[in-house]
Amino acid sequence: MNTNNLKIAWRAAWKSKLFTVLNVFGLAIGFAGFILAYAYINRQNSYDAWNPHYDNIYLIGLEENGKASDLSPAALAPAIKTTLPEVELVGRIAQAPFETPFISNDDMFYIKHWLGADRSIAEIFDIEVSGISLNASHEGQIGILSPAVGKKLFPKEKQGAFTVAKTVALLNEQSGFTENIHGISKPRLLSNFEFDYIALTEDIAAGRRDGDTPVYQTYIQVKSGTDTKLLASKINSLYQNDIAKEKETTNSSRAESQVYLDPLKNLHLRPKHGSNIAYKITIALGTLSSIILLLACINFANLMIVQAQKRSKEIGLKKVFGVSRKRLIFQFLSEVFVQCLLAAAISGFLIILVWNTMNRFYGYDLSAFDFTQTILAQLSVAVLFTTLLSGLYPAIILSRYNPLVIIKGNLQSGQKSSAFRTALLVFQFIIAFVFISSMLIISRQMAFIKRGDRGFNLSEVVHIKNLSVFDKPAKFIDIRNKMKSIPGILDVTVTTNIPGGLAPKQEEFSYLNKTYGLNHIGVDFEYFETLGMNVQEGRSFSPQFQSDTTGGIILNETAVSTLGLANPLGEMISICDNSYRIVGVVKDSKMQGFEHLVKPTAYTLQSNCGMPNHPPKYEILAKIEAGKVRSALTELEKQWPAINKKDGKYFLYDFVDQKYAALYAKQEQLQQAFRAFTYLVMLVALIGLFSMSAYSISRREKEVGIRKVLGANAQQILFLLNKPFIKVVLIAILFATPIAWWIGNKWLNTFAYRIELPWWIFAVGAICTLLLAFITISYQAIKASIVNPANSLRDE
Repeated sequence: MNTNNLKIAWRAAWKSKLFTVLNVFGLAIGFAGFILAYAYINRQNSYDAWNPHYDNIYLIGLEENGKASDLSPAALAPAIKTTLPEVELVGRIAQAPFETPFISNDDMFYIKHWLGADRSIAEIFDIEVSGISLNASHEGQIGILSPAVGKKLFPKEKQGAFTVAKTVALLNEQSGFTENIHGISKPRLLSNFEFDYIALTEDIAAGRRDGDTPVYQTYIQVKSGTDTKLLASKINSLYQNDIAKEKETTNSSRAESQVYLDPLKNLHLRPKHGSNIAYKITIALGTLSSIILLLACINFANLMIVQAQKRSKEIGLKKVFGVSRKRLIFQFLSEVFVQCLLAAAISGFLIILVWNTMNRFYGYDLSAFDFTQTILAQLSVAVLFTTLLSGLYPAIILSRYNPLVIIKGNLQSGQKSSAFRTALLVFQFIIAFVFISSMLIISRQMAFIKRGDRGFNLSEVVHIKNLSVFDKPAKFIDIRNKMKSIPGILDVTVTTNIPGGLAPKQEEFSYLNKTYGLNHIGVDFEYFETLGMNVQEGRSFSPQFQSDTTGGIILNETAVSTLGLANPLGEMISICDNSYRIVGVVKDSKMQGFEHLVKPTAYTLQSNCGMPNHPPKYEILAKIEAGKVRSALTELEKQWPAINKKDGKYFLYDFVDQKYAALYAKQEQLQQAFRAFTYLVMLVALIGLFSMSAYSISRREKEVGIRKVLGANAQQILFLLNKPFIKVVLIAILFATPIAWWIGNKWLNTFAYRIELPWWIFAVGAICTLLLAFITISYQAIKASIVNPANSLRDE
């Protein structure tokens, strides 16, 4: 573009300052939303992508009756290693079920991710410690801390291998339990394989007879080009023929399990054994940000068409003087490109303003993703895409007109151009209405989750982190009595599973010579009272009934229905070689949130069942009287070393309602993101409507003046100018309503417990959309209606 073209473009932009500002600002909003969303998306997709063997690493899991598990038996890994040459490396990981204090001479750190693993895992997941070869070391066990934990426990040590292994105390200084630490690992980028402390051994299952009990995560690294479907079939045959039927098998149903391979690239966002809500959020954010950018491009294109038509005589003169059509198209595209670059620069400023808010919103440190090459590349593609989408159409259309027709002033915008602009405006408001309605649907469902019947009451229920196991009720009596002696503590219990925590595992129960899969939760006296769960039939467990300890069982309503019990009280069912009499039926409780159906569940005080399906009872819960939470916890912290000596001075707790809230934290994040994008969509749509209404009304100034001279009042003028745009919005609402209904239903169907879609949600969305459109148009319409007609008709 030469200097003269730049001057002409600048004068044209300056002559229509309002349109130019709205144009560039609307596009900047689109770019900003796009960059912010993709900073998060890029982060989520970066987990383990730095691993040189990223595409060749797989998790081996088991699937039974549609339920996938990430655990597999210990014997599977060595069998794969010796029989399948296409597998280069295989390793197992086991996670400690406890959160444990590690105590050094300098500080204490509460270890949440304590892993044990085969040494091959270090090679598979690229774990390195400077100064030591993890695979070649002669140490029987190598203990490694993560950089963050190493800095906390050993602030004077540098990352790398220690000259002499250091010792940390576990539980407390007097426990006698210790662990040797050999070094601090190198910093690693985002990975699914996270640890605070990892103990590496040559064979993590050495000397154990785990049979087919799946207690390990098993990972394999395959050779490039391996047919993974064929490999999965081979591993499944190996499992079925050599492992699932071993004599140590205690659960015959595992013989029916099928092996699956889950690629490493899927494990963070959509693992086969877990929730894929994180993946859905990234897809939603990517879609929403692209829609925002598309709407901004539509606005830009609409206004470029309007602006270009105002420059028709300039185009005609250039064609008369021999400027080719290609050069005219290039000129328009260049002008659009410059404005897009300006919008991209402004979007960078907007991002800087909200970046810290984004970090708090996502709960992540996005600093490494500020303006990486990936984001800049994505933004560059967006700028080029916008330039072509917004500039190509007006450039091609206007450059093809006959120059003599243009110079004579006979060029009309035409019905085609007007219809195209109207269609773009309709599309914008279809998207806007879908967003508003979807936001209302999401808000209503989230309110239902927060206020709906969960089957329990978590208010003032505290979860105390504990390391002692209380598998028999007699062991917990003293703890309960001491805790309840503190003013404000009403009920105390211990259990294997808590709401919002790990989901209970399924066990095989027998009733009338038939087997049923029921979830099994180990509890103690006062469990149902602590959680406020209602007993529908019979009674709760009570120390007054000694038979409850070894022979009593309580079922939830779904379990009663599953077993087909018309009169459940007194019926006998068995599990793990124990027979139990049903003493009560409790109301169903949504322990794992509203996305999953309540599973048939059985509660016992004591059983012969063991790991991994039945974890130990160590989760202590306490119900505290409202208004006395702080004083009760303060006093409990003082007395804790005497109450529970194993935990010593370390008294750690959290509130169960907060833990449960984490189940739908991602959905809340989606709700907030959707709300923010809805505001952006409406802002971009209204900017477009404002600009188009301003242009349209400005072209009808003389018509308005004549009507006022002939006696039309301000209300009639206001109605006249609003009518065509309100009609456009109504058409958009008509088309958008079934789309919004379909999208809302698709999202609600991801919940086992959901609201029904009421008609008034769409009515509220329509009213909001119409009201905002009316206010936006009316600003221009009112200005036009109060203008003195003599001014608008002066040049006639």
